[in-house]
Amino acid sequence: MSQMSQIPDLMRIGALPSNTEMNVDSDILEPVVFSDTFARFRLQNKGILHSNSKLTFSVDISAAAHGNGKSHFPLNVGVHSLIDRCVLKSGTKTICETSDFNHFSAYQSGFINPQHNKQRESVANGRMMCRKWEYDDGDAALSTNGAGAGASNTSAPKYSLDFGTEVDRFNKTVGLREYSLPQYNIMEKGGTTPATKTSPVYQIALNDLFPFLKMNQLPLYMMREELDIELHFAGNTSRGCVVADHGVSFKVDRDECKFIADYIYYPQEMMESYASANRKMSFTYVDYRLSKLTVDNETAPGSQTVIRNLGGAGRIVNKLFYSLSEHSIANPERVPFNKFTSQGTQVDKTNAAATARNMGVLSHNIRYNDNYLYPVDITNRARMFDNISQAHGSVPFISKDEYSGEMGLITTNLVSGREFETNADTKFTFVEDRLNRNERINSRGIELYETWGNLPDKKFTLRCWLEVVRLCVLEDGVLTPSFA
Repeated sequence: MSQMSQIPDLMRIGALPSNTEMNVDSDILEPVVFSDTFARFRLQNKGILHSNSKLTFSVDISAAAHGNGKSHFPLNVGVHSLIDRCVLKSGTKTICETSDFNHFSAYQSGFINPQHNKQRESVANGRMMCRKWEYDDGDAALSTNGAGAGASNTSAPKYSLDFGTEVDRFNKTVGLREYSLPQYNIMEKGGTTPATKTSPVYQIALNDLFPFLKMNQLPLYMMREELDIELHFAGNTSRGCVVADHGVSFKVDRDECKFIADYIYYPQEMMESYASANRKMSFTYVDYRLSKLTVDNETAPGSQTVIRNLGGAGRIVNKLFYSLSEHSIANPERVPFNKFTSQGTQVDKTNAAATARNMGVLSHNIRYNDNYLYPVDITNRARMFDNISQAHGSVPFISKDEYSGEMGLITTNLVSGREFETNADTKFTFVEDRLNRNERINSRGIELYETWGNLPDKKFTLRCWLEVVRLCVLEDGVLTPSFA
């Protein structure tokens, strides 16, 4: 039996096929460089980096008038809103990089189980997208349909969000129910001493930032170059949301910006044997490349058609997905999701009968290697939704109202001080495709063919990410990335 076959694969994520002692050593690292726009962490070359190590963040809220101190991170992305761009480097070489990470996270967050959002994510990172049915309770002031005594406490014609609290209140100013956030999700104005700070500290898992670490663990003890994590923070108005219409400043708290690094250790002789037998190692992983363009339905309202080359020439591309978000929002912090949504075509709701409502046209196709992905352009919204499930491998937790505006089930009551239907209806219309030919993309790249028939009269930014296959080789302590 060869030496290699007797040594367990220490880089494998999960249990080893042997009864082996494992120790975990944790370090709390401060950033070596920090400002309100950028932070860099540097890791020591020891042990094996645990892929689920955590970065922690908090913000200082400051303003003369800040809506009774109540604010929160965007409900669908949580503290991920702080990160505009994240980079993983070995020496001067970029291993993994995600641009517009907060918008990227808006799509990825749609696959988290709502109960996990309610019970875990809301505490860990501020994501709170757990839906619940809204019951009529017989009170004219609180009932959804205003029917008073005729309302039913067993009928739930609308849905809202569940923050883990049972009590809601009536907002007399606007005459609607208001679902309030739980106290631990409220960020108060930062005080002058730590004792007066009430902003929560949230965390982001390292493998959420870098897909490389979802598939691999890095043997830092075998590397000669230092590993750096670089974080570029989003602009102030993109960081959080306020409950009332008051301007606030969200400043990244230097004291709470830390990296909790977990290093895995096995018996020394085993780690030495593994390093000796693996002087050259290869890691296959996926990375994402972003293409952006402006869709202008403001200066030229009407049907918008885009034919866009997304790149990818010479690369192996597994899939792609896009979002369409409003280009410039006057006060994004006054929206429960900030700007991290994806606009769909509007539904004509002038006809009260939901079955008679007309949806705006959305036509979609992809062309690469001189062939269209679909023989006929896709216009059916249900098929687009199914394509997401097929490409991603799981069904997104997005309602028909949020995806295509078809059902009319979103409550008109307040969530986080804002009318929920206006901010959620057709605001999660993502599109994803799997390129299933297992081919390298030719020199023409990938072309997106898209038509929107009824968008709001605004400018939008189309963000499309390509999932490309990459390869990293660790040889004699030097990590070298390349495209597969």
